[in-house]
Amino acid sequence: MNQNNAQLILIDKRNQPLKEYLVAVAASDGLNIKGVQVIASPAKGETALLSANLIIPPLEDHDFNAKKITAATLKNLQVGEDVIDVETFIERCSEDEAIRKSLHKSVNRLKNKLEALIKEFTSSEVISLIQERRNDALFKLKELDNELKGKNIVCLDIEATDISTNPEADIIQFSACDINGKELFNQLINPGYDIPENEKHNITTEMVQDQPRLVDVWDEIHTLLKEADVVLAYSTESDFAYLEKSAAKKLLPFELDYNDWLDAAELSKDLIGALRWQSEKMYWFYKTPKLTDAYERILDKPFPGDAHDALADAQATVELFQAMLRRGRKSQVAMKKPQAVKDEITNNPFAAAFAKAKRG
Repeated sequence: MNQNNAQLILIDKRNQPLKEYLVAVAASDGLNIKGVQVIASPAKGETALLSANLIIPPLEDHDFNAKKITAATLKNLQVGEDVIDVETFIERCSEDEAIRKSLHKSVNRLKNKLEALIKEFTSSEVISLIQERRNDALFKLKELDNELKGKNIVCLDIEATDISTNPEADIIQFSACDINGKELFNQLINPGYDIPENEKHNITTEMVQDQPRLVDVWDEIHTLLKEADVVLAYSTESDFAYLEKSAAKKLLPFELDYNDWLDAAELSKDLIGALRWQSEKMYWFYKTPKLTDAYERILDKPFPGDAHDALADAQATVELFQAMLRRGRKSQVAMKKPQAVKDEITNNPFAAAFAKAKRG
């Protein structure tokens, strides 16, 4: 074995060009590319010392910068069940110092090859779609920050016996806090029957047995929301539906205006939502992240408390909303947007979808 010939090689066995939907997945989630490996070769024609699969990190987390993404990728080489950096990879290849030294000399060449591969992702026109959406979101947050100053903002969350589209669903917890997370209202509610098992919450029949019915606390809930300048929630459509349907079913007064409601889920979708391709209907769309995911990604810390408790969720929503406003406040985004995406993409069957995504 010629120890001086040992080198790290990027092997690309993909048999088709990169697809735009793979770029979209990589942008938000990262990607393990099938057919692409790093191999430590001792010499031409000899059996590889060790091989690793590549895990490309979320492109957006590294500002779509090919050099930054390449550096992060070399810290995430997958060997079996282990994820290691390129230095550890070289150490595992051989105990022979001459071989390790030779492998180290080839790292820069490997970086260049890998960076060229990453540029296939970062040069995709999908990236322009995402950047335009993020800029729009930051600009909207900056405007909201100014519009909401001095407003009475009430943030709510509801736990119920079933999803909001079920007309038989009943509210079993209503919680609200102010814009600083201070508790304004927090009440378990007895629906008058046994609560069915549900993964959406941890509330049992025993927990609500001695709690008031919705009719007993409705006036307080209704007044609290009616007097708010802005009602904030994560997925306002479902919370509004619970209240509206409950009022209709129980013949309770309902004077809430959905135009006064602000959806933190929609804001987080624009700011960090994953771009995805709808293969049946042929269009791009942005996935709304779960509250826990949006919180952890934007605030860069674990979600606090119980994700199935209405008060904890309302307070987390406020904290998330404040963090999003800070992003908008600190951003340098101006009215000018990134260069518009072309209506046609060479050899791309999704060209019309891009135009729709821009308009949507």
